[in-house]
Amino acid sequence: MRKLLSLCCCAYLLVAGGCATRYQDLLRDRDSEIRDLQARLASAKAESEDLRRLKDEAERKLSESASKPVEASATGTDSDLSRVQDALPELDVRRKFGRISIGIENTVTFDSGSATVKSGASSILNRVATVLSRDFADRRIYVEGHTDTDPIKKTKGTFRNNRHLSLERADAVARWLADNGRLPERRIAVVGYGEYDPRASGSSEGDKARNRRVEIVVGEPLGSQ
Repeated sequence: MRKLLSLCCCAYLLVAGGCATRYQDLLRDRDSEIRDLQARLASAKAESEDLRRLKDEAERKLSESASKPVEASATGTDSDLSRVQDALPELDVRRKFGRISIGIENTVTFDSGSATVKSGASSILNRVATVLSRDFADRRIYVEGHTDTDPIKKTKGTFRNNRHLSLERADAVARWLADNGRLPERRIAVVGYGEYDPRASGSSEGDKARNRRVEIVVGEPLGSQ
């Protein structure tokens, strides 16, 4: 009998010990889960704080930008554009890549296949020079030459290709502006696009005529980076 009681006590102790061990395991699991949740909460709070700081910084910069006075930039203001359009109503005055561009068809400035400025272009170019001196005295001026896609035939011995012809024409207009329009040479840059920056994408004679042009583009303030 005593032996049976001893065995029962041992069994009870084993069961009780097993339960205690399982309970301790559950406590450890719970504590581990709590620590994990606390770590996640702390991380979420940190991310939220970072987002709040980023939001506040973005709002501050936006507010500062909105409160700054509008400064002269390479794009020119809308009033600048309107003033040039009013002064040169017969020319193609528009924005090009954000900048003010004054387009002059080649029929005004050049004979076919020539890079010599026509005498009849003096009136137009003089008015353009007046506008540039009056409204954009502190700006870089880009003189851009453009052609159609037709290959050079009559003057092939003079010009290697359309890009060469467009560059020579742009340079001729730039020299006219410097010599006759009294624009400082240091302000003027010359670009030859050839056929690679068309105004019209078609192949009709009208489209080709639109693409044969010189554009005088108002650039960035001198000395800006």
